[in-house]
Amino acid sequence: MCNPYAYAAFQFGSAYVQYNNAKAKAKMTNDAAYATAERTRNEAIYTDISLQKKKSVEYDKTAAEKFKLALEEKKKKGTAKVMLFERGTQGNVFDTVINDISRNKGVAFNIVDTNYENAIISIEDSRLAYNRQFTNQILSLPMASKPSFGLYALNAAANSSAMFIQTSAPDTPDQGVKVGDAP
Repeated sequence: MCNPYAYAAFQFGSAYVQYNNAKAKAKMTNDAAYATAERTRNEAIYTDISLQKKKSVEYDKTAAEKFKLALEEKKKKGTAKVMLFERGTQGNVFDTVINDISRNKGVAFNIVDTNYENAIISIEDSRLAYNRQFTNQILSLPMASKPSFGLYALNAAANSSAMFIQTSAPDTPDQGVKVGDAP
């Protein structure tokens, strides 16, 4: 049988090596999680920036459509005024035709505004969905806690104590001596 002191030294050395291995594994897991989280955060930022740019594109597109509608209204009003003046039409008929053109422009503006609002709402919903998705990805990354040496030392101490108990001589009296007899 081996020396109990050597066995105890081996047990504590082995526990220290196991602790260091577990600590290195936890650090490696956490470093990988941090790197993945950083990449995910960067992707989230780029996605959010692209969605914000998409909003500005929608705004520019809406402004261009409204400008085009305003030009068309001016052309239609000008054409209508010339045609009505050439025919000698004035009064209520003239006002009705001009106001119809203005109302049509207002209806078209409302449609453009509604489309713009729907596009912006859709983009904002996408931003929220991507935000949730990236947050969930980051929160679901595996994280390892640093191990405690106490558990490894306790295991080594228990194994060493068991070895000391197994190798110690028994406390039994000799065969010829009875308990209570003086030697």
